[in-house]
Amino acid sequence: TKSHGWIGYPSKVTKSIEGGELSTDDSRPRWVRDLTRFLPLKSQFVLTGNVRDLQMLAVNGRIGAAPLASVLTGTCADAGYVDTLRWDPVEGFSVLPRPDGSPGDPTTLLSQFGLAPVDGRAAAGPDLLAATLERLVARDGDPVALMVDFSSRLVVRGDALSPAEQQLLTRALVLGQAGQARPAGADRLPRFNTIVWVADKEGDLPDWLTIGNPRLRHVPIAPPDRAARSAVAPSLVRNLPGARQAPAKVIEDAQEDLVDATEGMLLLDLNAVAQLARTENVPVAEIGEAVRRYKVGVTEDAWRRIDRGRIRQGAEIIKRRVSGQDHAVVHMLDIVKRAATGIGGRRRGGRPAGLAVCAGPNG
Repeated sequence: TKSHGWIGYPSKVTKSIEGGELSTDDSRPRWVRDLTRFLPLKSQFVLTGNVRDLQMLAVNGRIGAAPLASVLTGTCADAGYVDTLRWDPVEGFSVLPRPDGSPGDPTTLLSQFGLAPVDGRAAAGPDLLAATLERLVARDGDPVALMVDFSSRLVVRGDALSPAEQQLLTRALVLGQAGQARPAGADRLPRFNTIVWVADKEGDLPDWLTIGNPRLRHVPIAPPDRAARSAVAPSLVRNLPGARQAPAKVIEDAQEDLVDATEGMLLLDLNAVAQLARTENVPVAEIGEAVRRYKVGVTEDAWRRIDRGRIRQGAEIIKRRVSGQDHAVVHMLDIVKRAATGIGGRRRGGRPAGLAVCAGPNG
């Protein structure tokens, strides 16, 4: 089924990532929209950047996240591709699950490419990958996409290719120009048997393959920004301890705390924070504590270990060490008391519990 232009994924793909309500008609990430736009025009793509993170995904009108392979499969299926193959240097070839849940036949499909599958997989090194690329480009019928994962590991040194590396990538360059597009999908737009290289950086593949190649499109995948984290936060907060009984204001604050405290983190990290909170039974109202534990690996808050008696006697203790400055002493103790008791309000974005500037000759 389709939802807001996205493929609905089976529960086995999205069982832990049900998300918040969609707020726009097309909330797909920019790289997905770019890929979709150029599928009728280019025969090969290079995906680089944040390729090992979870990617935003819409399922049944809700936003969540899923591995890159799942999102790529859904994008290709929505464009009329019957199947998406995956190759990596360790497992060789496999056929990714169809997002609509319809049964596929990995053994038959892999056999069509001259491979010898066992339990839906076919071991294959770079030499067999090169031969399969040629069979893929020449294949008739409904279009098929091939995801060449970990393609950065295909080349040891980009400025000194081995004969095998040179042969593989040169064949890919030539095949990119030779591929023919055929109408496919509901829109009957032209589609190639597409090759998608997944690399860490664009420079991991030779410049002569990626730069100035009219049949190849480089599509960078950016790290999640605040909007992306805000989109997936509702799904994560909803499953935290105590979330079902918590008032709406507590849930809203927890979502804001999660987004603020995870600046610069990946969606994979956000998912791990939520899992840590469930494992250690961190209440939904204290999601910031789960983020702190995930970042620093500390399970105890130093503020909670301060002797409350020493705080109550703080003025007397400090006056034995500081001459005068009674107003400054009272002000500093007020900051400490608010931080220790938590009455100073919620801290967001890693902000300190309190801030004071001590200056002067005896500051």
